[in-house]
Order: sequence, then structure tokens, then C-alpha cells
Amino acid sequence: MDADKKKNGSAEETTVVPLPAVDTAREHQRVRSSNDRDQERERDGKVAPHNQGYDEVADLTAVPTSEPRDE
Repeated sequence: MDADKKKNGSAEETTVVPLPAVDTAREHQRVRSSNDRDQERERDGKVAPHNQGYDEVADLTAVPTSEPRDE
């Protein structure tokens, strides 16, 4: 009996299913392409809308605000 089974008091086994390599490669390519476009915009002195404000927040020159949520 292995340590996990002893600790949990269960003989239940967990099956780990890896992500398909094709999807992983496709997602990797999508992210790389997006990063390449963002870097090209930065070289042209432009900021991608989805990156706007990150530098200011990281440098603590801007404080993010949020609207209070109605719960």
C-alpha cells in the first residue's frame, strides 16, 4: 500500500490523463503568435489593448480600481 492510500484511508486510484500533444502545440503556437504581434506593436511605439496598464501597475505608478459589486 503506498503512502497516499494510507494517508487517505482509501484504495481508490486516480488516473492521470495527459493533455493531447496536438492541442498543447497549437496553444503554444497561438501564444507565441500573440506575443510576436505584441512585440511588433511595442517596437512601433503602440500598446496592445489587452496589455494596456500592466507596466504602470507593475511599477506602482497606477493603482487599479474596481467598481463595487452588487451581491
